[in-house]
Amino acid sequence: MGKKLIYTTELAKINKKEFSSVYVVLGTEAYLADNLRKAFIANVLSPDEMDLNFSSFDMEETPLSTVLNDAESIPFFGDRRLVFVNRPAFLTGEKTKQKVEHDIDGLMDYLDHPSLSTVLVFFAPYEKLDQRKKVVKKLKKSAAFIDIAAMSEQDTRKYLKDTIANEGYTITPEAFDLMIQLTDANLTTAIGELPKLFLYALETKKILKPAVEELISRSLEQNIFALNEMVLKKQVGPALDLYQDLLLQKEDPIKINAIMTSQFRLLIQVMILSKQGFQQNEIGQTLKVHPYRVKLASQQIKKYNEQTLTQAFEGLIEAEYRLKTGQGDRKMQFELFVLQFAQGMANR
Repeated sequence: MGKKLIYTTELAKINKKEFSSVYVVLGTEAYLADNLRKAFIANVLSPDEMDLNFSSFDMEETPLSTVLNDAESIPFFGDRRLVFVNRPAFLTGEKTKQKVEHDIDGLMDYLDHPSLSTVLVFFAPYEKLDQRKKVVKKLKKSAAFIDIAAMSEQDTRKYLKDTIANEGYTITPEAFDLMIQLTDANLTTAIGELPKLFLYALETKKILKPAVEELISRSLEQNIFALNEMVLKKQVGPALDLYQDLLLQKEDPIKINAIMTSQFRLLIQVMILSKQGFQQNEIGQTLKVHPYRVKLASQQIKKYNEQTLTQAFEGLIEAEYRLKTGQGDRKMQFELFVLQFAQGMANR
């Protein structure tokens, strides 16, 4: 059964009040996690039972023994208890700064005989768990796992189109593509932008590209992506204007330069791996980069050669050195880089 199908199937069971004793919600898609939280609360408990029979614990602040005591308690004036366990980093290989002691053996014992009147839900906002740990192996056998890993671009597009249609709206292809671009094909981000678009198009029920342009703001990374494109096209004036806008937004020149450098590094890496025969999904896995970023980079490198990208990358490295060593005005270093790059390319 595919990951998406498992999520849909388990959500349907919860809505039918068919519960497992223990769940592990694994993945980083915050919107799907929020959907599950609401479904558990709406179906496990009545509103009157919430105060007495619902608990939520942060494992970076609370010991596991407290959770287990709560899970083993008899419900008050109700049939079930609902217990949320948040950020259980002890299930991963991650090292945390918190010094909370967790009773892993106690959890192992609980999983052998979980309380039939408690629905215990671990919300693990991680890409994976440490499969070597005994407690993870026991959870795999005794808990219902719901995978909410970040969706692929294709799945994100389908989910958003279905959501928009279910709300009675339509969206033009141009507007939809721009929304995907401005939200980095991230489902949680895109869902969060929809209420503004729905309100804007309340009368016509049709979402157009100008509305997306006006209402969905660009992230710093997206602005810098556009900035890099201007630099490569030698559009000196627009590049300097956008840079000044970023400075007016109180963005730090060193931070801007660092993100520009990382984006050019990605372009060069994608170009090299593509020439070696790697597919986009393989490049994403190799570089540990979101597939959508690899897709954008793959589209961008078709317009330029490796020498051009390398020259820009080296120019940014020099600018970073000048910025960090205090050579000249910090805000002028980018202007110097753009002018030198444009002049250098013009002389080729």
